[in-house]
Amino acid sequence: MKNFMMILAHYLKRFIRDWKETALLLVIPIGLVLLYSLFDDAFMGVPEGFMQGYNLQASFTLPAILLGFQFFNGSIMLTYLYPDIKGAMSWRLRAAPLSVLSFVLPAFFANWLFSILLGAILAVIGVLILNAYVGNLFILAVVLTLTSMIATLMYMIIFLLVKKPGIANALIYILSFGQFILSGFLFVPLGDNPVSRFLMTYGTPLSLGNRAIAYSGSLREIFMPGLPMIEGQDIVNIGILAAIVALLTVATLIVGRKNKI
Repeated sequence: MKNFMMILAHYLKRFIRDWKETALLLVIPIGLVLLYSLFDDAFMGVPEGFMQGYNLQASFTLPAILLGFQFFNGSIMLTYLYPDIKGAMSWRLRAAPLSVLSFVLPAFFANWLFSILLGAILAVIGVLILNAYVGNLFILAVVLTLTSMIATLMYMIIFLLVKKPGIANALIYILSFGQFILSGFLFVPLGDNPVSRFLMTYGTPLSLGNRAIAYSGSLREIFMPGLPMIEGQDIVNIGILAAIVALLTVATLIVGRKNKI
């Protein structure tokens, strides 16, 4: 346990010290939420003066941006894991009296904690400075925790399967932007049909998490028009997210064992 905590702290320090990438992972989502917050209520077809004291554009944008950028945060982990485990430094680590797993596992949890931290900072800025409404704060925290775990597991599977970091990063961007598109957040027309409605409601972790947050508060009738209003839908979506975490955990263990990690 002592070695685990020491290596975890080591990776966390490396992540935080990489201030350029960390700044980008904060500035870009904050900038996007700020940009949307400048539109008036009519932009979303909301009556003027509805829910005074809150910025409805920031309220609509913040959860999607907050959760969506969880799937970009892991790039900083791969920046260090590839040279450490599969690159120039690998021979030194393999010569140490510790298994490769002793380094990979702390890096995994360091990335998870780092992603939650970035998400929490964005949430605080959105709520306190941009006047965003995010519904139930406990639901928000649970969804952020599960979504960041899903993103980190996806990154770890890619790391275990892909030898070249360039290909790994390309896959990450495809998956990340693909989720935004399939969830209906990049203004790409998906049409009005059962398939598109399913994708925007349950089809991706981003859809599930965003809808869980929306269903937990009083803005759901505005931001979820035409979608079925099921009592306890936020809990159902959280349950599905937890099931995805369990499945990805099993997949990561299987892939790791096959790769002798």
